[in-house]
Amino acid sequence: MLRVTIDGQPRECAPGTLLDALKTLGIAVPALCDDPRLAPVGACRTCIVDVEGCERPVPACTTSLAEGMVVHTHSPRVEAQRRVLLRLLGSEYPAEAVARHPDKPFHRALREYGLEHEARGAPGAERRDDSHPYLHVDMSQCIQCYRCVRICDDVQGQFVWRVWNRGAETCILPDGPDLGHSSCVSCGACVDSCPTGALEDRTLVDRGWPDAWTRTTCAYCGVGCEMDVGTRGGRIVTVRPSREGPSNRGHLCSKGRYAFDFVTAPDRVSVPLLREAGGWRRASWDEALGFIAERLRHLRDAHGPDAVGMLGSARATNEENYLAQKLARVVLGTNNVDCCARVCHAPSAAGLKQMLGTGAATNSFEDVEHARTLLVAGSNTTECHPVVGARIKQAVLRGAKLIVIDARCTELARYADVHLRPRPGTDVPLLNALAHVIMSEGLCNEDFLRERVDAVEDFQAFIRGWTPERAAERCEVAPEDLRTAARLYATHGPSMMVHGLGMTEHVQGTETVMALVNLALLTGNLGGPGMGVNPLRGQNNVQGSAHMGCEPGQLTGYVPWRRTAPASRRRGMPPCPPRRGWT
Repeated sequence: MLRVTIDGQPRECAPGTLLDALKTLGIAVPALCDDPRLAPVGACRTCIVDVEGCERPVPACTTSLAEGMVVHTHSPRVEAQRRVLLRLLGSEYPAEAVARHPDKPFHRALREYGLEHEARGAPGAERRDDSHPYLHVDMSQCIQCYRCVRICDDVQGQFVWRVWNRGAETCILPDGPDLGHSSCVSCGACVDSCPTGALEDRTLVDRGWPDAWTRTTCAYCGVGCEMDVGTRGGRIVTVRPSREGPSNRGHLCSKGRYAFDFVTAPDRVSVPLLREAGGWRRASWDEALGFIAERLRHLRDAHGPDAVGMLGSARATNEENYLAQKLARVVLGTNNVDCCARVCHAPSAAGLKQMLGTGAATNSFEDVEHARTLLVAGSNTTECHPVVGARIKQAVLRGAKLIVIDARCTELARYADVHLRPRPGTDVPLLNALAHVIMSEGLCNEDFLRERVDAVEDFQAFIRGWTPERAAERCEVAPEDLRTAARLYATHGPSMMVHGLGMTEHVQGTETVMALVNLALLTGNLGGPGMGVNPLRGQNNVQGSAHMGCEPGQLTGYVPWRRTAPASRRRGMPPCPPRRGWT
């Protein structure tokens, strides 16, 4: 901790910027170009403070805290300069916007310095753009903080917003004729960052500002983004990303951000309905539940428990899935319980469990930022898991290497150092060829193999026949491309791989996942920062629903329904699953 003096009070603060320290201490200063998701640039200068020993005020966002520093956040000189800066920013700003949305960061700053009445600009219809289905644009409220430009570039990696011209002619415009015809992917990050009303959700313009917020988890893909849902009168009007979400870190995609009107869709079933001769009849919950219980009891008694099946859901909670399989197994007496998790990623669970002892990811999305090489197999990540796709894209833009294995030319493939496009159904030969190169060229992590992997010699004998030339005939991929990919993954570590349904939804899906794990085991890319094997799940609780036992052959906790204990365990060996190296 650093000992400093701020506004006459001795403080102890963690290393970082002055602005970080002020936020932690609850000392408010305007910071109109600051966003915690972005690197500080000090463009607006409204966060200036006096530091004793400095000739002039310094921006708090770009000044590092130092031992013994003496800081004045509201000295007369700072207040005077801050007032001038705010007056200049607001000189042509629409006055009605300040009154209509007083809680916008820029509007609060004007009000705190008594400058709200000096905003004398008028809204200009020519600077509005409503061509986008989700975003409302009014550049008469733009103060050129560039947060929209930077968050689009540095978080989403889409590069939609561009700064045009210079000096007084500077303006910010999309990369198309209008926003609706630009390369925007509707992640909403620019709206979330904008400190004014220049960029806004159209739902807020149409439905009003929320009067309540609820923290929840996105209901779509398996990234598990944390978000805040804003409601007004019980109706959703906006969704914002949670800054504390560990998997999304203050970011969302178009689905999580804007695809919420299904909640109030007119054809959504919101009450129990019973089918009768004339169609559907509305019923009470008591009547509906009684009817279901009676029918299930009749079917079980008349035809046996296995005449009944129960479907859980990979979009339901752990608790709901646990109760669903409990109802099937304990009350009805059948193992006919399933959910969509088994359709998409059962090969991942089976392959990972057989190879590593548990059917789950070996690392977290945080490792994307630590990996020097990323391997993306069978996943159109920027489309199907956009938040993770954006993180991968940003890592590549910062210098990480990228290998893509996909028959399609996806967005990430355009950023790849190596793009392998195998003929569909030939993933196992391709991965075996990569393993062959790693072993034949001496690129293995010998210490890792010796300490942690069994049956290395058997696998070496098997893989010797899978040369890149042999695989190339089946996969229709150039042998030299296979060698390049294998060398890159093995030598430019730490290396992390993610895979999607393009790997698993095949007859040989389990074997494909096992072959992927082989590459991680050969190179020792498991168990450290920036390493691992990570299956990208299709729904938001694929892992949880399977763990809760919503599968016919697995009980809660991935315990097999019919289980034969290994001989070693019967002799009292530790209950750890044996490490299996190869298939």
